[in-house]
Amino acid sequence: MKFAHLFLLVLLPAATALATPPGGEASAPAAKGASSHVMLDASKIAWGDVPPFLPPGAQFKAISGDPSKPGGMFVVRLKVPAGYRVPRHWHPNDEHVTIIEGTVKLDMGSGSDTHASQLEAGDYVLLPAHMQHEATAQTAAVVQIHGASPFEINYVDPKDDPRNGTPGDSD
Repeated sequence: MKFAHLFLLVLLPAATALATPPGGEASAPAAKGASSHVMLDASKIAWGDVPPFLPPGAQFKAISGDPSKPGGMFVVRLKVPAGYRVPRHWHPNDEHVTIIEGTVKLDMGSGSDTHASQLEAGDYVLLPAHMQHEATAQTAAVVQIHGASPFEINYVDPKDDPRNGTPGDSD
């Protein structure tokens, strides 16, 4: 029996080395329901305008999944200038946020549970469904958001919702 354990200890690292691409990590198994393999070269992101539910002035890119279609998972990135603010809002699903570049101030909670945190590149936060929060970029920043779709934003004050227009907008 000891020989069998020794054999496995020798064989397992060799099998792992053969399965690992040269110079890289072993690939994780595809997620159940994943529609395609996605690899991202961040320097080649084709940024676009933000969706209408976000204030103008930033750039947006869906990385994986469709954030507008229910029943799936999504990953999006938001590229914002210093001072960009998403007013107080909440989401019907958990929101996972990772700061890729820059610094973002996040005000969270409501009532006596209100608290704030400054997030730097590499930091992560999980905002549970229905938790009120707002975000303000302290510097230019890139933020990655992922979760279950659809990705919806419900503004606490309807006047903050860019879909409602602002005084002086012409339709």
